[in-house]
Amino acid sequence: MKKLLVPIDFSSCSKNALSNAIQVADRMQMEILLFHSVIVPIGLAEGVPAGNIGYDFEELEASSRQRIEALIEEMPELKQVTYRSIIQYGSLHESINELAKEEEIALIVMGTHGASGIAKSLIGSNAYHVIKNVKIPVIALPEDADISRMKHIALAGDYRNVPAHDSIHLVTDIVRAFMGQLHIIHIDKGDVLVKDQIDIARNMDKYLNHIKHSFHFRKFENVEEGLLEFAKEANIELIAMVSKHHGLLERLRHGSHTKKMVLDIPIPLMIIRE
Repeated sequence: MKKLLVPIDFSSCSKNALSNAIQVADRMQMEILLFHSVIVPIGLAEGVPAGNIGYDFEELEASSRQRIEALIEEMPELKQVTYRSIIQYGSLHESINELAKEEEIALIVMGTHGASGIAKSLIGSNAYHVIKNVKIPVIALPEDADISRMKHIALAGDYRNVPAHDSIHLVTDIVRAFMGQLHIIHIDKGDVLVKDQIDIARNMDKYLNHIKHSFHFRKFENVEEGLLEFAKEANIELIAMVSKHHGLLERLRHGSHTKKMVLDIPIPLMIIRE
């Protein structure tokens, strides 16, 4: 059984991510891993020594275990799915990469808000570092986001270079599991010729014949603004992007812009690294 990992920091934001993840796991027959990083809990700055927190390892782990058990009691909907809790030492993205060597993790669902001021920025940093350093697809959920009944999912990219099927099959699986519609959106600063549109649609259609889908080609000077405008127009509840092929995602390599995007984008965002 494939695994869906949810980083837990016990904030309302991570609890909301878990609540959404339960619905995804239930529909897609995945096991949930409730994951907590002990030395650097999600929401704290990376690199803080354990000694500065004021506990030894055993106390930290025992405290974390108690809080996870309390969270499980708090969320009876977990009984809908198979789940396990895992506590591991290390920074969040490094710990996830270590765990991925042992577990077949297909997806990560995590929150991006949940605090204010500097703590809010640090939580955003954790989402950013996971997206940047972990190859597993990540769904980043703004605070209070609800994808439990999503019907309209967008796949955004530069489709002059069609992504490999392995990169988008999880997206199509999610669309099928939620009985939704996939909107393939191509936003460019220039016009996309009709012939190119037909070629793009033909090249991608072979991956999509088992789900309801549509193609959209838009000219927009600012790609991010164009994407958000389309999302509002089409009632998009989740935007998925393959990082290799979209100019917006190439900016993931530039920290300040990425942190702002992960923190401020008002729509759930799924990042797939190819």
